[in-house]
Parts: sequence; C-alpha cells; structure tokens
Amino acid sequence: MSIFYRIDNRLVHGQIISTWMPHLRIRHFVIANDAVPENSLRMTMFRMAIPTEHDFTALSIKNAAPFLNAHRNSTESMLVLLESISDAEALFDAGHPFPSLNIGNIHHASGKDQITNAVFLNHNEQTKLRSLLDRGVSINIQTLPNETPTDLRRVLGVQ
Repeated sequence: MSIFYRIDNRLVHGQIISTWMPHLRIRHFVIANDAVPENSLRMTMFRMAIPTEHDFTALSIKNAAPFLNAHRNSTESMLVLLESISDAEALFDAGHPFPSLNIGNIHHASGKDQITNAVFLNHNEQTKLRSLLDRGVSINIQTLPNETPTDLRRVLGVQ
C-alpha cells in the first residue's frame, strides 16, 4: 500500500478528485484534523465530493495516528489530507511518523511570505517544517501531479 500525505488547506476539492485521485489510484481518503470530524456541514460536503466507490474517513489527529498505523500494510492506496502544517506536525508527534509530505496549497494570510504561487508560510510554519525535515521527512511542494515537485529544503535554504 502507499499512503500519500498532503497539506492542502482546502482538503477535498476539484484538483484532488480530478487529478490526484486518478494519478495516485486513491481508494481511501483520510482527513486528519481535530475540527472536521465534529463539523457536520463540512463532513457532508466532503462526502458529496468524494466518489461513492471510495472510502472516506475523517478523524481527530489523536485517532488518526493509530488508525494510520494499523493500515500501513493495507493493499489500498490512501490519501491523507492535512489542513495545516500544525496538523502534519501533530500527526507525526502523535506517533505516526511519515516518510514524505506534499504541500499543495496554503493560502495567503497576513504575516506570511509567498514561497510559491500556491504556498504562503509564516515564520512559525517554516520552523515546524524545518523540524519535520530534521526528523527525516522528505517534503516537496507540488500543486498538481503534472508539475515538477519543488524540494522544500531548496526553497528554505536548508542543507
């Protein structure tokens, strides 16, 4: 099985369904986020967006770590969607270390620097990403599968 980890503040949207899902042959979508499982409107929207023949699970970070650990040897391809860098760091710290991470989209906000066309980071987010890099996580920025991934180490000037 392959588990693909992606930070995208939009979580499930058209690009995920129309490009990433077929490219990675995703069978199971997992959202790891503390707020989403408790938000019935967002859960309904995500269930409507994901084709019915695909599995969908939304879990708090605390519950996502053991769930993902239990599915490491599954035969189905899984896409783990994280809404933020904080969610990625929390999942790693909750006992589910992952080898690689894709950053797809992090919207602009006050105090953030533009890293790529679709990724804006503040100092705290850059620090968290550096910490994940230091712990061996390979991180790239790639909005769509047909784009060339950009190594985050190069962007942040990390050796």
